[in-house]
Amino acid sequence: MKRRGVLGLIFGDLPAGIDVFLLFFRTPSSCNSPTTPPNPRSTHQILLFNQILIFSHFYFRSMSFKYGKIVILITLLLLLVVQVQGITPGRIVVYSSPSGAVACIDTVNCDTTNAFFTVSGNTWHSVVVTNKGYLPWSDTIFVISDHTSVVNADLQLDPAITVLQVDVTPGSGTVCLDSEQCHQNVGAFSSSGTTQFTGVSPGYHTITVWGPANYQNYYTTVYVDLAKSTYVTINLQPLNMPVTTVTPVITPTAPTTGTVRVYVDRTGSTICIDNTNCRMMVGGTGGVGTGTTLFNNVTANALHTISVTAEGYKPYSLQILVHEDLINTVDVSLQLLTVATTAPTPIPATPTLLPTTRAGLNAAPVLGALVLCGTIFLFRKKDE
Repeated sequence: MKRRGVLGLIFGDLPAGIDVFLLFFRTPSSCNSPTTPPNPRSTHQILLFNQILIFSHFYFRSMSFKYGKIVILITLLLLLVVQVQGITPGRIVVYSSPSGAVACIDTVNCDTTNAFFTVSGNTWHSVVVTNKGYLPWSDTIFVISDHTSVVNADLQLDPAITVLQVDVTPGSGTVCLDSEQCHQNVGAFSSSGTTQFTGVSPGYHTITVWGPANYQNYYTTVYVDLAKSTYVTINLQPLNMPVTTVTPVITPTAPTTGTVRVYVDRTGSTICIDNTNCRMMVGGTGGVGTGTTLFNNVTANALHTISVTAEGYKPYSLQILVHEDLINTVDVSLQLLTVATTAPTPIPATPTLLPTTRAGLNAAPVLGALVLCGTIFLFRKKDE
């Protein structure tokens, strides 16, 4: 009777994405004779697979069963080496057009583009990029350990969100957007007409209405907000009436807002925005540490002044532009307030010297008298 021994080992779902299948056969050489001892020689087969399509397939023969154990040990060591290589992380950098979108890796690790991520290597990762007013963008990429994978997401406007609606009276005319997209026979002549342009890019656009017979054409400019509906109402004037300027009626929309977060390297500080909304003792009592506060519903697309004060430190002030639906971060590092401690140097008083006067006769008359006396004396002496 023919005898055969089989030993199988299977390793699956490993961290590095490796599947190992070890198949060991041992077939005695003398299967038909029960008195003949079995041949220790046997055949082994090893298959190695992993996610990056590394495949090795080889056969060999060992001299005895103990060598088969050695082969199994070597296989496990190879498996360990491949696993250690898979531990090294990889990197993903995500760019988007427009920038400022939210990029998420595997739906859990999210950041604003341009965004950089550190992820596990030698495996697949999902990338999802979203932005208000645009269609979601997604892709799946394979990241190799110790390598950087670059993702460029070109976002497309969501036609169902950004809408420009034009109501015109009377109808049956042609309405054009930017002289490129034209809708003909809008409405009926006996009433009004309504048409919509979807997927309009944010910004200024021109609307041209080619009126029906006996009515003037119309031209205007309108501003379209991202991810919002803009409405324009137009009343055409008959040709026999004086031309009047018609102001389009635009439905007012709520102001857009953003959020401002301020960090300061001194607890107990006072943080204000626009010198009106102030938060005192931020982070607790005064001391060394980081204090932070959050200002919500700040008007977007406008400049705002952030001011920070703390006892013993110089006042800090900064103007920032707040972006819509984003957390705008400000990091403040206060500087110590220096105070002069040296006493002023005294200035010595300079005494004022007054001219001195001396009582007595004037010297000029005295001298004149002495000269006259001497002259008289000389003349008398000569006469003698």
